[in-house]
Amino acid sequence: LFTAALLILLSAISAWVYFGFSLLSLFVCLFILGKNANPGYKLAWVVPILLMPLFGGMLYISFGRTARLRRKARKRLKRVERDTNHCYNTARTRSQELSQNLRDDARKLSELMLSQGGYPAYADCTVKYYPLGEDFWHALIEDLEKAENYIFMEYFIIERGKCWNAVLDVLTRKAVAGVDVRVIYDDIGCLFTLPWHYHKKLTDAGIKTRIFNKLKPTFNIRMNNRTHRKITVIDGKTAFTGGVNLADEYINEIDRFGHWKDTAIRIEGEAAHSFSIMFLQFWLMIGNESAPIGEYLPAPKEQNTRGLVQPISSDPGKNFQLIEKGLMTMIHNADRYVYINTPYLIPDNEFVTALCLAAESGVDVRITMPHVPDKKLIFVMSRSFYPVLLKSGVKIYEYLPGFVHAKSAVCDDSIAYIGTCNLDYRSFYLHYECGAFMYDVPEIADMKADYLATLERCKQITYEDATDVTAFTKLARSLLRLFAPLM
Repeated sequence: LFTAALLILLSAISAWVYFGFSLLSLFVCLFILGKNANPGYKLAWVVPILLMPLFGGMLYISFGRTARLRRKARKRLKRVERDTNHCYNTARTRSQELSQNLRDDARKLSELMLSQGGYPAYADCTVKYYPLGEDFWHALIEDLEKAENYIFMEYFIIERGKCWNAVLDVLTRKAVAGVDVRVIYDDIGCLFTLPWHYHKKLTDAGIKTRIFNKLKPTFNIRMNNRTHRKITVIDGKTAFTGGVNLADEYINEIDRFGHWKDTAIRIEGEAAHSFSIMFLQFWLMIGNESAPIGEYLPAPKEQNTRGLVQPISSDPGKNFQLIEKGLMTMIHNADRYVYINTPYLIPDNEFVTALCLAAESGVDVRITMPHVPDKKLIFVMSRSFYPVLLKSGVKIYEYLPGFVHAKSAVCDDSIAYIGTCNLDYRSFYLHYECGAFMYDVPEIADMKADYLATLERCKQITYEDATDVTAFTKLARSLLRLFAPLM
């Protein structure tokens, strides 16, 4: 009798529970549709919520809300930005003057990065381009050895091996010698590459260490926010950025996915100040402290070189996706060509439209992708974008020797970008990213030459190649495209 009564009660309750959760899902759908968000992101959530009304609403509440820092962290970040904003003031004033000497397309892009992100462009900088990770690594070690005052390093992935061990050896010796050595690494990025308490080993070696967004057993969208940035700053005079993490596959010491094609740049001059400020703002925000950033910015030294360098950073806490908008502006304003390297191709509709319109208007748009994927599901999803791009005249190439991890773009011999941002939703909307736009810098010619040389080792994908697939593959691509914003 008790069992029967319990079943009747649970049945009655379950009907009300189902109704309640379904009503919640309906309100969540209306909330999503009313948001000022990417349409693809909205669709990717509304469909599963409607298909699973019992769980969909709660799933969105747990994982789908716009990623934002916690209130305390937001207050810290605002305080840090307020306290350090003045460090850019002089450079911002000069940047507005310097950009007037650029061509219209470059000037518009530079002014956009300044007005929307607050990042100035700098003259009198020397840039060195590295077409492979091992080239970057050797230069990095050489410059680390020269450090006298401080070394700041922020990386998504650090893994013990030849690459990191050589860097760590220099950092340890420099810390003992009194150099201020600081390292930030991402907890998810290093989840399987470093021991759980590795930061204690670094601290014991005299290296100040902070872990960004420590992994916690909680259902929270903030766990999706990672620092994907790659930054090294030495004495405020020299900075490195690009796609290269501090692990052996990035310098081709081990073979995981064939030959690893990556790129990086070294910037010497006042533009290194921006990377110092980016790093210190992040450091202070994570650690809830304050410090006079100005003392880490040495007096600029003229390099007497042509062109401007504009370091930038983007983060998920702001509504304006700075790097994505910068790349789209470059594509929109292209006159002759745009050459792009990216390991993943999962752009939003606006970015796809920009690529297609440029190609349809006669611009030579080329995208180089890996032929050997590191993530097969993401690779299938990336290939699902091939047909629409190819049909519009975009040329797509796959790097036959292995994996392309470079994140770069060259346009019309006068504008280039190199940094950490992939062409996907995760980099555009969820990650902290960085990089640099360059205008009329001589090394843009090196980037173009390297791109064209790399094409000789690539296979050009035709529209027939992209569409000659099985019905199952077409179905899989369609489903994956629907959920692309969530990947």
